[in-house]
Formats: sequence, structure tokens, C-alpha cells
Amino acid sequence: MTEDEFFKTDHRYISALIETAYQRIKSHLIDTPIVFDSIHNVWLKCENKQKTGSFKWRGALAKLSLLPSGQTIVTASTGNHGLGVAKAADQFGLKTKIFIPASAAPKKIEKLTALGVDLVQVDGDSLDAEIAGKKYAAANRLSWVSPYNDADVISGQGTIGLEITGAIPKVDRMYVTVGGGGLISGIASWMKFHSPATEIIGCQPVHSPEMYLSIQAGFVVSAPDALPTLSDGSAGPLEEDSITFDICMDVIDRFILVTENEIEDAIYYAYKEHDLTVEGAAGVALAAAMKDKNRDTADTSVVVLCGGNIDPLIHKQIYEGKRVRR
Repeated sequence: MTEDEFFKTDHRYISALIETAYQRIKSHLIDTPIVFDSIHNVWLKCENKQKTGSFKWRGALAKLSLLPSGQTIVTASTGNHGLGVAKAADQFGLKTKIFIPASAAPKKIEKLTALGVDLVQVDGDSLDAEIAGKKYAAANRLSWVSPYNDADVISGQGTIGLEITGAIPKVDRMYVTVGGGGLISGIASWMKFHSPATEIIGCQPVHSPEMYLSIQAGFVVSAPDALPTLSDGSAGPLEEDSITFDICMDVIDRFILVTENEIEDAIYYAYKEHDLTVEGAAGVALAAAMKDKNRDTADTSVVVLCGGNIDPLIHKQIYEGKRVRR
């Protein structure tokens, strides 16, 4: 059995990697607040308050902290992973080259440009950017850092689960947005070992439900009719050989898909009720919890608000009710 195969099938092993990663990076992390929402009776793990405004900071730290300084690393991103990698690279004396879809949120491209990273815009979606980045890294013998298809990145994201179980002894249900699967692979693997009774719910937008469709099919597929979504951070297909696919097959108990209107409503609600600015991907998980008819309100449920890097203009339009409903 290869290391990747072992990683995909052993929650104890992944849990140990998460604990090790946490000890390595905790001094650089914000132990983000967990806010109680009394209206829906859910706890909100506020990764929108994390450094760089996203959970991606954790995975970037976990991976880059293991690399020798002075080298150039290559990655691909729709924005948040790139921001995390760029900041972590500065922390550990690395240079970065980031491939990003030209269709990525303009504000995220603007932030990356402002950081002075070597940014390459690629026509197509997130997978096209990943393919271009991997090809460039291989051709130039540079280290490739996957946004999700990497054991160390997944371990970094899993430190969120470690913090949640440290704060809330018994968790009945957890809602996590799924894109490439790195976030839910890490968190759910931790939970399955330390809290096996916790139900893990994968949350995706109706406009881009690639992991849901892949698990339904039993192999990695692309959404044939994928549409633009406010959840740009989770949108797009995943690599066919991604270790996250098998992990997600194992750890996700069920999926909830949400509409664009439901995402907007969740973004509005988070700001109105808790003064929390969240991006579309975070709105997906909150919207899923708000609509889940199978949730017993007497249970302890946790929603992971994965990020807060939303275009201020879009956020203002949502809060003021000026967005065109879809």
C-alpha cells in the first residue's frame, strides 16, 4: 500500500498528522471564534476571521513549513489558497508562482497582484489552472503545492476539527462546504476518529456540485452544466487522481445542495444577525444548515464559515437587497 493509499484509509493516521501539523503551525494561527446562533441553534466556526480571511491559511502553513527556504514553489488557486500560500511563503522564505483562472473573482486577483506574487492567469476553470501549474512545475523542476490534493495541506485544514472538538465536547452534526475536498477531508477525518458519531454533511452549490456528482457516479466527473456561482471558492472540477475523492467517499454521510438565492440569504443573515462578513463558499454551509429538514434543533450542530473574502460591492448589494435574484 502506498503512503497516499494508507492516508486515504486510516483516520488514526490522518488524525496524527493533523496533531503534528497543529503543533508545527499553531503559533501562526488565529484560534478562530465559535459563535452561537440561537435562532437556528447552530455554532459557527468563524474561519472568515482567520489570517488571510480564509481557512486556506492553515493548509498553506502546514505544507510550506516543511519546504526548504529559498526555492520557488508553484500552485494554482481561485484566490484564497493563493493568498494563503503567498503569505506563508513570505513567512518561510519562499518564492511563489501562482496560476489562477482569469474568471476568478476580480478582488481576489487584485489582492494577489498587490502582494507582488508572480501571477499567471489561465483561460478556463480551476482545474485548467491546476493542470497548467503542474505542467509548469514539472517542466522547471519546481515544487508543486496542490490546493487540496496533498496530505500536508489536508492535515493543515484538519486543525479546524481539532479546535472544534477542543471547544465543544459533543458535536452531533457538522456542515462543511466542499470544493476540491481538502477542507472536509481534514475536518471529517479528525471527527471520524475523535467523534465517530458526528454526522458529516457536505455542502455544495447547485451550480457547481462536482464532488456530489462524483460520489454519486463512483468516479471523478465534472458537472456537465456548471454555472457561475457566488461560491467561487468551491467551484470547479477536481483532479481525477485526487486523494480527497476517496476520503470524501468514506467520510461524508450526506450532501445538501443550495441555490444561489439561498447562498445570498445566508450571507445576509450572517451579517445582519452576527456582524459576520462571509463569502459565498461560507454561505453555502450556513444555507445548508438553515434549510436542513433532517436536523434536530436539540442537537449540537457546527457550521464551518470557511472564509470572508467577498467583493465588498457584492456584499453591499446583497445586504441592501440590490442583487438580481437567481
